[in-house]
Amino acid sequence: MQKFNSGTKIIVGVDHGYGNMKTAHRVFRTGVECMEEEPIVSKNFVRYKDKFYVIGESHLVYQGNKTDSEDFYILTLAALAEELKFRGMHEANVTLAVGLPLAWMKSQGADFRRYLMKEQELHFEFRRERYHIHLCGVEIFPQGFAAVVNLGAMQGMNMLADIGNGTMNVMQIIDNKPMEKSLVTDKFGVGICMKEIQKELSKENGEDIPEMLIEPLLRNGLQGRTDNTAKKVEYIAKRYTENIKKRLTDYGYKEGLVHLYVIGGGGCLLRNYSDIAEQAGVTFIRDICANAKGYETLAEKKAHR
Repeated sequence: MQKFNSGTKIIVGVDHGYGNMKTAHRVFRTGVECMEEEPIVSKNFVRYKDKFYVIGESHLVYQGNKTDSEDFYILTLAALAEELKFRGMHEANVTLAVGLPLAWMKSQGADFRRYLMKEQELHFEFRRERYHIHLCGVEIFPQGFAAVVNLGAMQGMNMLADIGNGTMNVMQIIDNKPMEKSLVTDKFGVGICMKEIQKELSKENGEDIPEMLIEPLLRNGLQGRTDNTAKKVEYIAKRYTENIKKRLTDYGYKEGLVHLYVIGGGGCLLRNYSDIAEQAGVTFIRDICANAKGYETLAEKKAHR
């Protein structure tokens, strides 16, 4: 464990997804459940201000503004602990590097910074280990664009599609320059597909089907399965991916002329349930931590400037 030094600062990138929280080296589900007493079974909890928050047993419900509840604040503490643990630290001076959907940067950026900076001295526990973090500042960058900053120059006409659990964020990049007017945040994330599958399967089975039984089929494809559940998932997933392709076309994607970069969980569905992966000029960024790593890169460049 590194020694806490008041003069040493580190940058920690955190990608606040509705499905998963990501740092440069860690990923966990976004569920948060508050308890007044220490959980009996789970060790995966944050203890903060005499309350206990079980982490990762579900996904968050989509909300338009991430500051509407305390959920993402608690998840940020868990993310900081996860990343510091990876780095062999329990104390640090941290600059937090985060992102927002492309079209929400101006309208929500200031509120999100205040939300995350409401306390600078953070004392909490995660998995029964204590952490002390001095929060030096919060830098906010465009979600999605951060994921491609480490790919090098993007010459010609390009489109970035960041398809998460809650939203699909689209941006055009021409000769390495993001086009301000092209920024779109579409509330058509993978959660839409998941809910439709759960609805149809519930009709057939007469009971609710948990997400964890469906997620492997969306993430990895059918893998030879031919049962009715697999067929239903395939039918709905293909319909969802066709809608994604139509929306991308509406936002300016032209096969053969525009290089498409796809990141986020929606990329798994496009690879498994559409023919877009077979088209020339389509790149799937499979690193789920790409945004978090990009936030750190952008924050480092800003600090050097």
